[in-house]
Amino acid sequence: MRRCFKVEVQPTPTQLKALLQHSGNARWAYNWGLAQHQAAHAAWVEQGKPAKWDGWPNAIALHKDLNALKKRDPQDGGVPWMFEASKCAPQEALRDLDRAFKNFFQGRAKYPRFKSRSRGIGGFRLTGSIQVAQKTIQLPRIGRLRVKPGDHGYLPWGRHSAASVSEEAGRWFVGVVGPESDEAQIEGLPAVGLDLGVARLATLSDGTVIDNPKALAAGKRKLKRLQREVARKKKGSSRRRKARAKVAKAHARVANVRSDALHKATTMLAKSHGRIVIEDLRVKNMTAGGGRRKRGLNRVLLDASLREFRRQLEYKGKLYGCEVVAVAAHFTSQKCSVCGHTDRGNRPSQSVFRCLSCGHEANADLNAAINILEAGSCPDSQNACGVGVRRGGPRVTSQPAVKQESAGTG
Repeated sequence: MRRCFKVEVQPTPTQLKALLQHSGNARWAYNWGLAQHQAAHAAWVEQGKPAKWDGWPNAIALHKDLNALKKRDPQDGGVPWMFEASKCAPQEALRDLDRAFKNFFQGRAKYPRFKSRSRGIGGFRLTGSIQVAQKTIQLPRIGRLRVKPGDHGYLPWGRHSAASVSEEAGRWFVGVVGPESDEAQIEGLPAVGLDLGVARLATLSDGTVIDNPKALAAGKRKLKRLQREVARKKKGSSRRRKARAKVAKAHARVANVRSDALHKATTMLAKSHGRIVIEDLRVKNMTAGGGRRKRGLNRVLLDASLREFRRQLEYKGKLYGCEVVAVAAHFTSQKCSVCGHTDRGNRPSQSVFRCLSCGHEANADLNAAINILEAGSCPDSQNACGVGVRRGGPRVTSQPAVKQESAGTG
């Protein structure tokens, strides 16, 4: 297993200019490559859409054309200003474009679109000799960047072959991939069932409750005020640019609050349990459609980042020796954990569970977590990657189910 490590850096004014130049080169190369793809498609259509055609560009061919374009005069459409930055930034951008088209043709993503400077500075990747020390990181053509004091010693020391640089709301970050490491062995720690929701981020079968920070709801009022200020500024003015920067910082804070809560919760869970059973929720299906009447529910579901919670739990389980198992989400909140009676009426409200058969009363999320743990003890439960697990027998594979209850009930 390989992990990516990312830290914040503090560039000097000269280094900041170089970072902006590299980002601009990568963005320009991506847009130029996308335009070449569109021109090739138009030529393919003109020729009657032949089954075999050699005109489709790839990253290598585009990079050769770009090298020739760098040597041409600007009046002839040349881009000699690209020599001021490393050739790796536009080269890696063209590779990203290739990957974007592959994802599009395989149905995993939408058609690539042009990158606009107004939507953000973006980032780039560098390859070559990258040296990491405790307080600095050396990047080609940029120099030795200072690492923010709080991140000292976090990056793996030594040489690295590649680094990713990105900008978020005026702050710059550098990420590198660490060395290969073995997955930790599963220890004999207790097993627990986990019910995800929006009122509570997670409820464990042992009664532990992890609160939902509701980052977007907490910052919504400030965001609304700042966005109103942007709307009142003249387009293209410096004041509008400064107002937009404030909005970007407010959005970044919302994302950081959410990310901090998720990382702390998933790390605690992976370190203190040997087996965690979760529901196989399909958040994309849960937030699809509904129009205006479902907009508020979709917003709080996405704010909770349930899919990101599971993603972090999966890789941290491998890191700390915790098995993560996913089970079907059918009726986990409507089934009584004592007698097994399943009925929609067992849950009269979001937080109350009252069995119509045996009269058992409990918190609805706690009851669901106990049912999830019980389902994870069955031989046909799935691990978190969707692979069927059968204790002491052959593996089985089944399709994950979409939760059949109200998305807000968890």
